[in-house]
Amino acid sequence: MNKKIINQLLLNGKTSTSKKIWLKSIKSLYKSITKNHKKVIVRAIINIAPLLKVKQLKQKQKRSQPKEFPYIVSDKNRLSTSLSFFLNKTKPKSDTKIHTKLVAELLVTANNSGAIINEKKSLYEYAFIKKKFFYYR
Repeated sequence: MNKKIINQLLLNGKTSTSKKIWLKSIKSLYKSITKNHKKVIVRAIINIAPLLKVKQLKQKQKRSQPKEFPYIVSDKNRLSTSLSFFLNKTKPKSDTKIHTKLVAELLVTANNSGAIINEKKSLYEYAFIKKKFFYYR
């Protein structure tokens, strides 16, 4: 699991910097909570992992709109999509350090709240709207 997270954290192809960021975030998470930090990380990733995704079906006619259909995500893809959801939200856009932002998002998603959980719920609502095209899969 650590290798997958480190590979998703890559900044400019530098694995050493992503390892440092991940280790700093684990240390600060360990200091901030009294519970087992590994369980918190696993619970956060499970809460983020989507069951459904929406794909676009390209049609040959140029003027017709592409049809979008929901599909069930396999277990391997669930883990990678959940990590990419999580790490794309935590990439720093301001002056805050990435490892502090990572810890804050981990704690929020472990409690099943926050922006990432809202994004997952909106994805499910959109997939429910598009369920009439489910037979394309």
